[in-house]
Amino acid sequence: MEKYISNLNNPIYKEYLDKLAIFNSYKIKILKKEPNESRYFKEDNNKLELKYNNMDLTIIKPIYKNIFKELENIKKEKKLLLNDYYNLRYLFIHDLNKESDYKKYKNIISKLKEYDENIKNLLDYYIKANESNKNEFKNNIRKRDEINKKKIELFNDIINEQDSILNKKRIIDYLELGSEYNETFNKYQKTIDFIIEELPEIKQSNIVKKKNKTKKKELKTKLKKTDEEIENEKKTKLKKVIKNKLNNTPKDKLDNLEEDIKEKLFKEFKFKNVKECADRSYRAKHYMKKPEIIDIIKKSKEIEKRMPKNYMSMSKDDICIALYKL
Repeated sequence: MEKYISNLNNPIYKEYLDKLAIFNSYKIKILKKEPNESRYFKEDNNKLELKYNNMDLTIIKPIYKNIFKELENIKKEKKLLLNDYYNLRYLFIHDLNKESDYKKYKNIISKLKEYDENIKNLLDYYIKANESNKNEFKNNIRKRDEINKKKIELFNDIINEQDSILNKKRIIDYLELGSEYNETFNKYQKTIDFIIEELPEIKQSNIVKKKNKTKKKELKTKLKKTDEEIENEKKTKLKKVIKNKLNNTPKDKLDNLEEDIKEKLFKEFKFKNVKECADRSYRAKHYMKKPEIIDIIKKSKEIEKRMPKNYMSMSKDDICIALYKL
């Protein structure tokens, strides 16, 4: 068991997961641009290779075994050996055994003990390996509760705030909290049902990571600063900064991005207004089924964020009303 725990927690395996994410991100970039001599990737069951300009990455994958398949194999082998054990025991009980049977019997007993020890080790490993996973799950549950409380506070502030400029800032914070909430559903919550027989090997040069950690840190900082007193201290300064910026920016430019998103969305629909949207006359040119409308909404994450959370379970009429309130 200790070997498997050690492999799971080995920095090399952690680095492998990190480099695997880098490989996949650059693989997508290469597929978008089309491979050539300066950028390409290769992959098979055992090895990953990546070249992107002067960046090179080669990964020999780890060798995994599924815990429950291993347990099943051990139990099958043990069952076969038990048949030999019972046959020998019958011979001993009835004095039908030979001298050589003693050694055979002793070997069988030793092997059966080994099987039992292997089963115990695998089960102990499974429990221990998933203990930290369980703690991560608890932390994420707690974090979701904290985010939901903050969202409720912000929502109430948005409703009651009379200052439209400060409201814009609160709405942005509210949407960012939604993104951070989604990040709590991550791969570390998946149950570890494997053992690592052999650790991966990594050869690399000039690796460039995407710079996306700064944003995550900023979001976490915002979540910690939930104290009302801190918010009030910054309120005056924030309003001045935003007002100075907005005073020099025409209103049509401020709303340009949002209007552009909405315009692109509504071009996807056959209907032109809420009445046509809700129309149930399937022969009409503007008629669309509810699933078709939902599929188009899903294409735009910005629009979907602004829809009610339960919009997919709403009636077609209510979805149409919500769309034209955006």
